[in-house]
Amino acid sequence: MKRLLSLLLSLTVIISLSVPAFAAGPSFLDVSQSHWAYQFVAQAAKEGWVSGVGNGKFNPNGKVTGAEWYTMVIRAFFPDKIPDEAPAGQWYSGKWYAPYAAAGDQLEFAERLDDYATSQDIAERPLTRAEMAAVIFKVLSWYDVQAPEDKLTEAEQSIPDLNNYALEDGRRGPIIKCYALGILAGTDSKGTFNGEADMTRAQAAVTLCRLADVIEAKENGTLPGPDDKPDPKPDPEPEPEPEPGDQTTANVPTEAEAYDAIMALQQDYPQGMSWTNDNTWYDDKGNSRGKGCVAFAALCQYTAFGDVPGHYVDSLDDVKVGDSIRIGNYHTVVVLEKKTNSVIVTEGNFDSIINWGREIPFSEIESAGYKIYSYYPN
Repeated sequence: MKRLLSLLLSLTVIISLSVPAFAAGPSFLDVSQSHWAYQFVAQAAKEGWVSGVGNGKFNPNGKVTGAEWYTMVIRAFFPDKIPDEAPAGQWYSGKWYAPYAAAGDQLEFAERLDDYATSQDIAERPLTRAEMAAVIFKVLSWYDVQAPEDKLTEAEQSIPDLNNYALEDGRRGPIIKCYALGILAGTDSKGTFNGEADMTRAQAAVTLCRLADVIEAKENGTLPGPDDKPDPKPDPEPEPEPEPGDQTTANVPTEAEAYDAIMALQQDYPQGMSWTNDNTWYDDKGNSRGKGCVAFAALCQYTAFGDVPGHYVDSLDDVKVGDSIRIGNYHTVVVLEKKTNSVIVTEGNFDSIINWGREIPFSEIESAGYKIYSYYPN
């Protein structure tokens, strides 16, 4: 028997040494690495803020109830507020979410919602994007996170459907602040908020991660304060007048030429190369072109198009090779190929690496919201 146990222990050690190590944290059958929210779902699950729905699935397009959103937010930012036992005799007594509803009451999450925001009705029905913003606003208040005045003004002027919320509506201010801090974004290329739409589980995971980033930046002292303003930039030198006969489209490459120029970058930026938010890129004039995924997209587009002026495109139907797509204001990719219902892309900071050849369905891009930037003529 001792010899058998010894043999089994030896085999266990050998097997443990031969099995490759995998990243810690849950994975879900319905959120593949090609899903637009994969990194955020993985992070939120690893932190214990969200969990699956059973059978190894996350249900990224599923709706989020008020009780589920309270639960996610409190797990992420107020775990010390969860009571060991929820008070008896309350409307939530006996419910699975009772401890989180009790914590939500203590944190005044319903302050900017309607009069019945803490009732069983809102706890068990899908939460709207505007209501989600109102809860985020309370979290920011508890952490004393402010937004720069210029960003608040810019957000207020840029949200096309903001007037759906009157000045006295308690949700209007939260929507503006969430836009100004980059926690929430529009659902289309125009920046429409669509506040009465239901919130999805994928959006919830992304929002939790973005909110965590903002709070961390505030605590680290790297978040601009309410009165901080960017350094004024000198007026740019006027562009020279084109010579007679010059056409602004003369230097615009074809889609095939743009593709070849971008693909040639693989030599210096191969598949799997480390690329995170710490990576920046400057053009040949010394101008900063952002960091992380934005920087890599700028590198690709500048390589293909140079100083050709760009513009926004409204529809995915019009997207072309070399166009960049900002997905949900969380990630930027560059199109390598357009298919009937999807695009093939290259991207930086995809799970902290450079990635070539991922296919993203239009349905996922539309679900997250998007902005397309192109250098081809209108």
